Amino acid sequence: MRIVLAAFQQLPVGFKLMPKHLYRHIPASLALLAATTVYAQSPSFSLNGTAGLIDMPTAQMLPDGETAWTFSNSSTAYGGSLTFQMLPNLETSVHFMTLPDWTAIGEPLFAQSLDLKYQILPESGSMPSVAIGSRGFLTNGPLSSEYIVASKSVGYGMTVTGGLGWGRLGSYRPIGTISTRPAADSTLGINHLFTGDVALFGGLEWDTPVKGLSLKAEYSSDAYTGEQVFGEFEHESPLNFGIDYEPIHGVSVGGYYNYGSDFGLRLTLSGNPNRPIVSPDFGIGPVPVNPRLGDYDRSEGWADSPMTTEFLVSALAPVLEAEGIVIEEARITGNTIDLYVSNNSMPQTTKAIGRIVRTLSVALPHSVEVFRITPVASGLATTTVEIRRSDLEAQVDRPNAGPDSWATTRFTDASNHLPESAWTRNIYPDFNWSLNPIIPVNLASNGAAASVDVLLNASASYRLSRGFSVNGSLTQKIVGNIGEDAETSTSSTPVRSNFALYQTGGPTLDRLTADYDFKLAPSTYARVSGGYLERMFAGVSGEVLWMPTSQNWGVGAEVSAVQQRGYDDMFGFEDYQTVTGHASFYWDTGYNGIEAQVDVGRYLAGDIGSTVTLTRRFTNGWEVSGFVTLTDMSFEDFGEGKFAKGVSLSIPLRWTMPLETRSATGVSFGTIGGDGGARLELGERLYTTIRDYDVVDFNETWGAFWQ
Repeated sequence: MRIVLAAFQQLPVGFKLMPKHLYRHIPASLALLAATTVYAQSPSFSLNGTAGLIDMPTAQMLPDGETAWTFSNSSTAYGGSLTFQMLPNLETSVHFMTLPDWTAIGEPLFAQSLDLKYQILPESGSMPSVAIGSRGFLTNGPLSSEYIVASKSVGYGMTVTGGLGWGRLGSYRPIGTISTRPAADSTLGINHLFTGDVALFGGLEWDTPVKGLSLKAEYSSDAYTGEQVFGEFEHESPLNFGIDYEPIHGVSVGGYYNYGSDFGLRLTLSGNPNRPIVSPDFGIGPVPVNPRLGDYDRSEGWADSPMTTEFLVSALAPVLEAEGIVIEEARITGNTIDLYVSNNSMPQTTKAIGRIVRTLSVALPHSVEVFRITPVASGLATTTVEIRRSDLEAQVDRPNAGPDSWATTRFTDASNHLPESAWTRNIYPDFNWSLNPIIPVNLASNGAAASVDVLLNASASYRLSRGFSVNGSLTQKIVGNIGEDAETSTSSTPVRSNFALYQTGGPTLDRLTADYDFKLAPSTYARVSGGYLERMFAGVSGEVLWMPTSQNWGVGAEVSAVQQRGYDDMFGFEDYQTVTGHASFYWDTGYNGIEAQVDVGRYLAGDIGSTVTLTRRFTNGWEVSGFVTLTDMSFEDFGEGKFAKGVSLSIPLRWTMPLETRSATGVSFGTIGGDGGARLELGERLYTTIRDYDVVDFNETWGAFWQ
């Protein structure tokens, strides 16, 4: 409580206290925030899917990496959200909510918001945890609010929370005012942050002796003013009560009695990349390193025979293929071996490299000292990893093998092919296919809300050479309601707003392209694609990426000339044509697996703007990303907030099943059908293809080298 009260002692000029009699509305339980040395308990989920009470936030944080999908329903709002603990002290949430009866004619309002909560101080000893947060960050919309909150565990499973709120959280019986808050107009800006009326909120949570069961009570500082203007909602009390139950780990339900007049329900499904459903399968153990004796034969005469390379590669190939590693090209001299390889099963490339060099230490003549391994991704040679055999022999099974091997390994940009005299795998043409589930979730869009599809995607690739391939993708809806009851767009550039017209129910051709991936230089990658690029557009697309392996950033450019595909004709076309393109900057921060991407250019509807994407990638293959797009399209055409936002999640199948595989399944949350900020949905851009092969990524996963 000292933290909360200290805020009043340093309020800025212009703050005006309300009459003292309003303080009687502060719950008496807030006094329990006084010094009590009790360790914090695990947080539970609020009605909107974040770590919190019911409507009010707490200062608690979810476990690092925790990802939660929440679907909630009450008389004031319904919809869904995705909450991601991006860092140990930073919680992020994206909400797509429907606010019923918000307008004079009784129409609902689809509200999107990006929420951030940053924990300033963790709970320790007698001190509470303290956090600062913003709901509807950077957007002064109907859900916007800011707060400072403190939480403290006080023993017997009790946690007490108290805080100050602005915006919506400052609307019920405010105790003061900080300047004037602009009227909510759903536009971007920062002038509204921590301004206007400020009110107190608080609450209590009891983690009962019954496993998974907790009880909550809170004093809400949200007056729900907007909900009462045109709707039948009545705010009869600031007190809310709730019960949360987690029957099994990762599944949480909640029931709430709110405002003295309404009931609310919540379902949350959560997972954590650091807590797999099944124990990982590390596969068969590695081949032991076979150290050479001090007086080993150093002669290189064996390499003079032109048949030697073919003989050795023929012996190595089946051994490595048993590990899911395929030799694409090879060259062997008296003291060096160069291998270009494709890793088809091991999640970490560093693990595949470790398995390869162990095998080489056993299979190759003693004079071969230098192992040069180059991973190949989608036909592109990426980074050459050079390891000296003597270093491998000296480091294996030693206490500092990890850092020592990293220090002695050399990384360089690879040429796309070895010299013409090198051995080349003669297996083209090559055919591959895959089946994957896809679950798009449309939580708010033109004419539809809270719709979900479960799709089965079949993809195939017919590779005519290492760089040239023909790729196709078909999707069949299994069940779902995305696109149902959606209205035909009246936009002059309906690049996405007529998405429902493409939902035929039968198989849809998502992609049929000819693609050529190549390198202009060892650190410069290129791609040319032509055909049916995605479900809604066909044409030609080209891309260039400069990304040296020794640095953690790169730049790229992409340009495409496309025509809109037919709504009900798999191979037909509409009249709309356009040219779209972007310049991109990529940055692997090296901090907790976080990557940043900025794209600037022209979108499908002709609008000019920028997209900022943040991604956190975990070493086991989990990936969570979120994007925000802002363009020069008018507010009326773009829609709520004048910018687009969304999140996506990729979960490796080996997190859910005991398999050694690189396959993953994905879930995306966002708005479907917005014309502003719409970009081509290409199969795989260059950065996505090669990002696993720079020095930063190798460093993060080097622990798998000795597995």
